[in-house]
Amino acid sequence: MRRYFILFILALISVACDPVSENAPEFEQKQKTVLVYMVANNNLSSNAENNLSSMKGGYIPSDDNLLVYMHLSNSTPVLLRLHKDGSGAVVQDTVYRFPAHNSADAKSLSSVLKVSQTMFPAQEYGLVLWSHGTGWLPEGYYTKSFGADEGKEMDVKDLAAALPCRMDFVLFDACLMGGIEVAYELKDSVDYVISSPAEILSQGFPYSKIMQHIFRTPMELESVAKEYFDHYNGQSGSMRSATISVVKCSELDAVASETAKILKEYGGNIGQVDTLAVQRYYRGTKHWFYDFGNYISELSGGNDAQFQAALAKAVVYKATTPYFLEIAIDQKRYSGLSTYIPSPTADKELVEYYSKFKWSKDTGYLAAEPEQE
Repeated sequence: MRRYFILFILALISVACDPVSENAPEFEQKQKTVLVYMVANNNLSSNAENNLSSMKGGYIPSDDNLLVYMHLSNSTPVLLRLHKDGSGAVVQDTVYRFPAHNSADAKSLSSVLKVSQTMFPAQEYGLVLWSHGTGWLPEGYYTKSFGADEGKEMDVKDLAAALPCRMDFVLFDACLMGGIEVAYELKDSVDYVISSPAEILSQGFPYSKIMQHIFRTPMELESVAKEYFDHYNGQSGSMRSATISVVKCSELDAVASETAKILKEYGGNIGQVDTLAVQRYYRGTKHWFYDFGNYISELSGGNDAQFQAALAKAVVYKATTPYFLEIAIDQKRYSGLSTYIPSPTADKELVEYYSKFKWSKDTGYLAAEPEQE
């Protein structure tokens, strides 16, 4: 443990992906380091333990690094490394025990990432964010939000700023994170985003199946998403519930440009869009998540060919079951991403919060918003 404490101090000093300095010892660099960041200091603790067991039953890399940050209820967070010993048996090593902290704080995420990258340097980095989630919404605006830990929730803007280097991918095993607002906020720090515009069942991703694709060279991220979809699409009843997409972030600037053109020409129609005609992904009265592509099509009266072409280049994989629980999902209206639709009755505080996102600023998304009463 003394060795890992020294590494931890070095990690706090280093801010680069390749933590090399005059005072830092050299560590063997691998091709890939993947961190599964599990914020389960909430009602998902048992699900986290089940998913960890699922990982152990699947592909465990021998030449790369599979790390799991685990924060369960009534426990202190630890960093685990999964690997195989000489006989091929799966080994779970506790490589660091963190002091008590709130895992839904972006500073905690940043610290864990720096420790991981210092102790396990690699050419490629992947991040799985596992917890509750409610997309772009601010803290306290829903019954659950990403990284829920004792009432604390992680702001998406803070999450993006917490990434200490560019990630090859971020996978959200959390509800409602598949929004254009989230992907666009991460685009300057992440190559690909894997997420669901609707909720995710508490059983989460089939980890015994997806790691083999993540640790291939090159990474097979579309296969990861397909494994998730096939897993749930093969279920019956309410368990047959899944929406998923893979977004190529380098294409999002073009999507923003085409969206800005649509809003400039048709923004005056926002107040007339019938939201009942737009595919929804929310349940109950939490009406902040509608299909992005479907909304733009309704707003422009179908005059959105260039926009749809740009969106198709960005969303490199998408799939949905016919229903997510009680929500009917039309395959033809499913674009793979959700969005917020401003309305005359929108909460002023919420609109102000939304206006701070890169997506809102770069597209003028709220510029034509109807006046509020």
